[in-house]
Amino acid sequence: APNVMLRRDLKIDDQYYRIDTVSRGHGRGAAQFARNLEESRRLLASLRNRTLIAVALAALVAATFGWLIAQQVTRRLTRLTSTAELVARTGVLDISAPVGGRDEAGRLAGAFNAMLAALSESKTAQQQLVQDAGHELRTPLTSLRTNVALLARLDSLSPQERVEILRDLDSESKELTSLVNELVELATDQHSAEPTVSVSLGALAEACVQRAMRRTDSEIVLDADDALVTVQAGRIDRAISNLIDNALKFSPTGSPLLVSVRSGRVAVADRGPGIAKADQARIFERFYRSDEARSRPGSGLGLAIVHDIVQAHNGSVFVEEHPGGGSIIGFHLPTISHLALTKGDAGPNIQHR
Repeated sequence: APNVMLRRDLKIDDQYYRIDTVSRGHGRGAAQFARNLEESRRLLASLRNRTLIAVALAALVAATFGWLIAQQVTRRLTRLTSTAELVARTGVLDISAPVGGRDEAGRLAGAFNAMLAALSESKTAQQQLVQDAGHELRTPLTSLRTNVALLARLDSLSPQERVEILRDLDSESKELTSLVNELVELATDQHSAEPTVSVSLGALAEACVQRAMRRTDSEIVLDADDALVTVQAGRIDRAISNLIDNALKFSPTGSPLLVSVRSGRVAVADRGPGIAKADQARIFERFYRSDEARSRPGSGLGLAIVHDIVQAHNGSVFVEEHPGGGSIIGFHLPTISHLALTKGDAGPNIQHR
């Protein structure tokens, strides 16, 4: 028979042995070999213990680093959460979350601080608007109350006095209505959702001029090119109309108005009393009225609305002195195309009288 080997492990006197029994075949007996396994067992036990210790140390180091990172992120998020809770509880907006870094927590804190800054600016603007509006509303309301008190003595008034009181009431009520409408527009920003379109700035100005000429006897001359702008057409229409209305208010009877539209620059020139140097920097402020303008109708919001609309379209406003007397008020808008004019051409493409 061929050689056959049998292997087994035995424990002898607390010692483990591996015994191999090999048959010599053909009835010649068998040979046995034994080897003590204690050295191999000790080596394996040592490797096992070292591996377990290494794994435990690696897990401990990983857990420590994970805990430190988690504490760092959690601490920053905790500060951000505390700031948000403080804002919600007190309504205070002029604070910031003390969180830096360029990771997600840092970006979140930056966005949160930017949001707080925008809300604080909006709240300040609203408070200023309410204060200014309250101040401006007192004048027409006081006048209305005075005239109403006079009407209580209607029997003692002469016909001429009655006519004057009624005329004052009509004028003050119209001014009050105009003021309220402009306040509503400023407060609600009702055109903010209007889509932007590419339009000819000259065409918008022509529509405004035509509307203005239907309600006034003054001559209005339009000089415009075909430059295109990407804007909210309704809001720019309002801005141009406000400029024309403002110029008509101060322009002498029979004096023509010039509306110029060139390469995104809209300018309305009048022959009125002009604007003093000290007032030029403030005419676009809400409710600001120069000493010369206080005797004329108006709320002091028309040019402020122009400023807000133009600024929302990445443009700029300006005021200049007219060389022949009067003032030039307008704004610049970025253009996207210029269809009809060639370089050096100064002639108008649109004229309307």
